[in-house]
Amino acid sequence: MNFQIQVSKDRLDRTLGILKHALERRVTLPILQHVLVDVKDQEMCLKATDMELAFEATVPIEGNGSRTVAIPGKKFIDTVRAYPDGLLTIEWPDVASRIWLRAKGFNSEHNVQPGEGFPELPKPDESLPKVTVNSLAFRKAILLGSISVSKDATKPALSGVLLHLAPKFIRVVSTDGFRLAVVELPCDTGLEAEARLTVPKRALDLLPSALAEDGQLTLSWDDRSLFMEQPGLKFSTRRVTGNYPAYEKVLPAELPRRVIVDREDFLKTLKVVGLKKDDYNKNVRLFFEFPNLRVFFQHPDEGVNQGTISFTGEENPLELAFNIDYLTELLERLPGDEVVYQFKDDVGQGIFMSPSIEDMSFRYVLMPVKFANPS
Repeated sequence: MNFQIQVSKDRLDRTLGILKHALERRVTLPILQHVLVDVKDQEMCLKATDMELAFEATVPIEGNGSRTVAIPGKKFIDTVRAYPDGLLTIEWPDVASRIWLRAKGFNSEHNVQPGEGFPELPKPDESLPKVTVNSLAFRKAILLGSISVSKDATKPALSGVLLHLAPKFIRVVSTDGFRLAVVELPCDTGLEAEARLTVPKRALDLLPSALAEDGQLTLSWDDRSLFMEQPGLKFSTRRVTGNYPAYEKVLPAELPRRVIVDREDFLKTLKVVGLKKDDYNKNVRLFFEFPNLRVFFQHPDEGVNQGTISFTGEENPLELAFNIDYLTELLERLPGDEVVYQFKDDVGQGIFMSPSIEDMSFRYVLMPVKFANPS
């Protein structure tokens, strides 16, 4: 008699949507393009890895018995996603290297391999340090704190995100050498000493979609890997080797002056005036002439785009210039209605922040660009 189980299509689809990220890299071992399915005790445990990222998730099922197979991942994931909502039936013939995925009006056959060839996923030792953090708050911190990651593949440390864990806070830090993003999440970690972990941006990019919107996330780490766990999902990633820069030395100390701009108006204006930008011309000039902010972009061949919006705060005239991409990337990700820029003068670096962020602090440090000839 064939062995079969039933599982919620929605639950299986959401779980496979997370695991698929471990199937995206080209790998030399064909087994790594498979999802390991281990059925026992009325649960389905699914595993996927590319030897850099590793996922393990559990999904409740209806049915008794046990089976372990490796299923080619992409076609199985695409089929589950395309099937109608409701219960799915997965059926194993007694003697065959295949399974059937069934739903009302649909049958799909999938070849499988024995599960013994699937690699063991890394597991944290019980003696490792552990930190528990609110999942939603950590998701927000990752979204903002990873904005300044370097795209230069020759700088592996800067192409990752720093997790700076201390007894009373968790910081998410990124920098590409031109800008710096620092999110500080107040948290009683229970650590006796600080830890600094550099994690691939690719791994942390998955967290906003993978993590639950409520509940707790547990972090643990060893010299090689970072492990994250929440109910129903375990996730690990290799750490980036190399020393991360001492970012604290870059944070400005005294910033007595400030301007406040409507975030949405600022973003729309930058997108319009930035229509003339190209790979070699990206600097936008900001003329603060209270109460108006003139946003000015000049291309050497195509001429000028400019727009005007209002601002509050510093009343003395001020001229600043920044890489327009650094501003638009920030404003697209920043929450709230307003953006604040705190500074000392028009020469040194200042900090962008949002007054709507209440459960953590966020600082986006950016050095102004200097023009030789004024407009």
